[in-house]
Amino acid sequence: MEPADLLRDLAFLKAEKDLAARFGLPSEALLPLIFSLRFGGDWSYALEDLRTVSVMKKTSVYDEETKLGSSLEEIYLLANPAITEREGTVRRLEKCGDQPTRLLVERPYRVRARADRILKMTIDPRAGEIRVEDLDRREICFEGSPAYGIAHEIEHLEKKEIAGRDLSELRFV
Repeated sequence: MEPADLLRDLAFLKAEKDLAARFGLPSEALLPLIFSLRFGGDWSYALEDLRTVSVMKKTSVYDEETKLGSSLEEIYLLANPAITEREGTVRRLEKCGDQPTRLLVERPYRVRARADRILKMTIDPRAGEIRVEDLDRREICFEGSPAYGIAHEIEHLEKKEIAGRDLSELRFV
């Protein structure tokens, strides 16, 4: 590894570490946010007195004239989240952790969630920037994929395992 690459990587790691102090949270509370940034997907983590969930929302922006685009990613970190409203039912396949195959589960299409704190990380590949802000509110709504994600991660925090039907219960036609 070149020295310049090592310095860049160390600066990135320091910026990640500094987020905890910047927002006054234990560093472990930010693990779901960092995991979503580094590995993609939604994550959850529980400390003795604090549970956090990260939920990812992706939006593709594409210019038909220039034929250029990018995917804007928003990652929400919710501290001590709870779903207060659910709307609709979506049947979908999910794979998680060390499960051997995906499960057929039911998730809400739309949710309203409350949390003690909500942070938002925006990753803009086109601008080459990652912005993190405290949303200064305690309630947020998600629909579609982020709604499935928060329901999945809260199920982990409450029950540890995801409940659903085995993939082999589906039939080929």
